[in-house]
Amino acid sequence: MLEGLNDQSGFSAALLGIAAFAVSASSGNSQQAPPTPAPTQAASLESSATKSAPAAKDSTAAKTAAESEAERAKLRLREGTRLRDVTGRFRHNGDTLTFIDEQKREIGGLPNLNLERIIRMLKTVEEPESITWSVSGTITEFSGRNYLLISRAVYKAATPPPSPEALAK
Repeated sequence: MLEGLNDQSGFSAALLGIAAFAVSASSGNSQQAPPTPAPTQAASLESSATKSAPAAKDSTAAKTAAESEAERAKLRLREGTRLRDVTGRFRHNGDTLTFIDEQKREIGGLPNLNLERIIRMLKTVEEPESITWSVSGTITEFSGRNYLLISRAVYKAATPPPSPEALAK
């Protein structure tokens, strides 16, 4: 039974091959495009120069992206790391909070009751980023980014947030 199927499928494949050859041969007899002239040496040099300029820009952008990724990797913490009484601030991003520690690591807050309490507290303050917190919790990692499951957060002090110029340095 299997031998018969193999013979029939081989026969069908041969017919399809002949039909495809016939179609391509018949379309070859219709209008053909005139041959294009060979590029001159100057034209080929110009085209290679214009091709290498974007390549140089792409390689510079790739290096910059790789450097920023390396910088983020240095700041990233390993899965399961326990933070204990780490001082930092929270920044409100829509419905989520990001914890920024003293080393300028940005760690997304995972939803739990402690995070909800912090959000409620920050809504009562004019400048939420001016509040310093002492936070304890467990680090998780997802898609190259750290997240914090907060087990304890203690309100420390309200100080003015750092200026943008200080953050840029």
